[in-house]
Amino acid sequence: MGFIEADKMRALDAAPADTVKAAVLADFATYFGDRAKTPTSFVLQRWNNEAYTRGGPVSIAAPGVLTQYGPALREPVGGIHWAGTETSIHWMGFMDGAVRSGERVAKEVLAAL
Repeated sequence: MGFIEADKMRALDAAPADTVKAAVLADFATYFGDRAKTPTSFVLQRWNNEAYTRGGPVSIAAPGVLTQYGPALREPVGGIHWAGTETSIHWMGFMDGAVRSGERVAKEVLAAL
């Protein structure tokens, strides 16, 4: 897995998926050797073209939104407990945040039982 950031990704926004794939695999081969040129699968996610993330993989809230409303992302509603990287208080938007969020919700659910 890898990310193409900022201007380098914007330069590829309109490029065909095969062009992006070739560039990515060539870069991976630089770091990991020629075997990286033949993955078992390849998924291209153009986060910067997504209407709601606008350049993720981490969404950016406007100033004050998380400090004012952030705790509401984690408050259970009835029997529903919210988990997901966006609800984490550490490393929000990343895999680490997703794992922390899952652990938090597991503890909440066990405590509620």
